[in-house]
Parts: sequence; C-alpha cells; structure tokens
Amino acid sequence: MYVYKKMLKRHIWSAMIIMALIGGIMSCDIQDNTVEPEDVFTRVYNNDNFSDAFYPINIAQTADSGYLILGGKEVSDTQFLSAYLIKVNSEGDFVWEQSPSENYVNPLSGLSLSGNSYRFFCMDKLNLGTYLVRVDDASGGFTEIGYLGGLQYPLAANNLSGGGYVVQGYNREDQKTVMARLNENAVAIWQEEYDTFEDVEEDIIKHMIRTSRPLPFMTGSVDNSFFFNGFYNYSFSMGFVNASDGTLTGVINGPGIEDAVSAAMQISGNKFAMARYSYLENKIIPSYNLNVTGTQVTSDLEGLKFGELSQQAKFQIKKINVASKSIAVYGTETKSGQVLLLAYDLADQSLLGSRYLGHGQPYRMADFSVTKDGGLIVLASTDITGRFPRLALFKLSKNDLEMLAGIQM
Repeated sequence: MYVYKKMLKRHIWSAMIIMALIGGIMSCDIQDNTVEPEDVFTRVYNNDNFSDAFYPINIAQTADSGYLILGGKEVSDTQFLSAYLIKVNSEGDFVWEQSPSENYVNPLSGLSLSGNSYRFFCMDKLNLGTYLVRVDDASGGFTEIGYLGGLQYPLAANNLSGGGYVVQGYNREDQKTVMARLNENAVAIWQEEYDTFEDVEEDIIKHMIRTSRPLPFMTGSVDNSFFFNGFYNYSFSMGFVNASDGTLTGVINGPGIEDAVSAAMQISGNKFAMARYSYLENKIIPSYNLNVTGTQVTSDLEGLKFGELSQQAKFQIKKINVASKSIAVYGTETKSGQVLLLAYDLADQSLLGSRYLGHGQPYRMADFSVTKDGGLIVLASTDITGRFPRLALFKLSKNDLEMLAGIQM
C-alpha cells in the first residue's frame, strides 16, 4: 500500500533537451538524427515531501529497456543512508520505488545482474555487518542472499568477471582495513586485514554520513591481483593483493587523506586510466602502467590538470567501444554545477570530445552506462530549490555518444 500511495504523490519533472541536441548536430544530416522520446531525455524525480533527501549511487538497464536505480535515502532514526531503489521505464517515467528493510543502510556501488535479478551490498544498521541483497526489477521484491557479521563497515564492492565478489571493509576493533573474496552466495573464500596503524573509524563514519569530503573507496581486479583504495599505513592508499589469498603485494601510498587516487579503470594488463586529487586540485591520467608488486606514491601519478572541476569532484571511468573505436569516458562534475563527460582515445590518450550536462541548478556526477540503443544513460544528483537532494537522469542518443567519441557524422 505504501508504494502505491507514494506513486500517486510522485511528480516527475521532465524536459526534452532539444536545444542541446540541435546545437550538437547542426553539422549533420537531419535525417540521420531523428530521435524518439526514449533516445534523448532529462528527468528529475521530485517528491511532495520536501524534507526527504535522495542520493544516487548506481544505475543498470533492465531486460525491458527500463532502468533500475540504486540510491540512498535519509531516514529519521539513523544518520546512515537507507537503501532505496527506483525503477523507471525506457523513457524515464516512474514505475515503482522501494525502501527495503530498515536494517539495510549504506548501500554500495556495484549493482550487478545475477540471473533475472540484481544484487547489491549494504550494511546492517546496528551490527555494522555486510548484507548481500537481491532485488527483482519487475516487482521490486527483495531477498537476502547472505550476511557477514565479521565483515564490518562495508566500503566498496566489485562483481568479479569470473564469478563471486571482492568487498572492502574495516575492522574497528583491530583498526585494520579488510578485504574479503566471496562466492556467489556471499560465503568468504578468504578474508585478509591490512594495518592502518591508527584509528580511522571517525573518518569512515564522516564519509558515510556525508559530513566530510567523500572518500574514493573502491575495489577491483587486475590480472592475478585484486586492489583496494582505502586506508593503509597511515594514509589513503591503493593496495594490490594476491587474488588467491589476499597477501599484500604492492601499494601506492598517499600523504594522509588529502592526496589519493579518485578512480581507476583497467585498460589492459597493468595499464589503467585513472584520476587523482591532491588537496583541492584534480588531475586526469588517461594512461598509467601500475606496478602491482612495487611501492609507489600518489605524486608519481602525474596527469592533466582540470581547474574547472569541482574541488570535491567525483569520478567514474568506463571503457566503451564506439563504432570500432575504444575510448575511456570520464564522468565528473564542474565548479559551475554541471556534469562533465570527457572521452579519451585509448590508442594515443588524446582527448576526443567533451559534453556538459545540466543547467539552471547544480548537478553532481553519480554513474553512467551504455544503453541497449548505443547511447548513454547518466545518473546524477541535483537539489530542488537549492536545498532538497533528488535523483536526475540524462539520456544521450547513439549520435551523441559518437560525437563525444569524435566520430563525425
């Protein structure tokens, strides 16, 4: 009953970004750029209860060509964000929303398809352990897959291509960063700890409740290694571990939490596309050969300075194939309150194109993904009347993505 009542109250602010589209395709044959409503749109998902606050995390396109959005919602009985999901159709129109068990807080990026449903990790509100939860995108129904009470403060998770997961957490008693490799049922294959040499629980909580600069926690894999971006050895570091047992093999150390890797995406082998912040400065590194068995420092990661980026800019980097061209797309945000997409050629690291999204109110980057029609869906956050955080979607067409990649139509 709750869902249906909320559906009646839900208002969707929508606008076709026709002027932006026209401006982008003036040099093209108009017959080649006819678009349907689902090809290009902008949506902001409002709510009659202005005191509610919603924060976007992840987006996935579903089998029916709609979109499943994972987010967080502020609730009254905890400072942690409660898990929140919303389903929209192919044109961005609202279908359903769900706030599952009140115990599910701090949902992690990494919404992944498993069979006919989607999965994500989150934290237990009281015991701080880790849940793996399954959601049916058609009905919004939830199923708990597993719970790991010994893996507290889950901070980042990654779905492994070979099956299973790798999850980063924090042991508040031993004051150590934790990495765990899990199977499909959230059963630990191994779990290893790495010394922080200081109590960083306060920094982690501030990150989770949004009272400090968001910290770029992440996990992933590179060949026979896993990596984590988190606290290690008195700093916020990028650590590399053996995939078979979690033994630390290499590290990129930072000077505390004010200089760190913002994002990393494997191109091939040990070559990565990366981003880094150093105090209030952001840098983009289109290509860097990581040494997963050595010791480095973040200052080794020289890159391209972007003064227009927000001082606390979030980054997402994804490898995309566009018309037989492999590109790295960076999604980030500017000081002027726009989402910025940058495309780099993976062959020579040249900048191919850029695209700004959002106007009239500030927008912040959350996630993006290639769509079934060859376009791009971009998930962002914005503030209604400058105060109330809401979810926003930008849908770009196949032509838009090709223009971003520098392909002349």
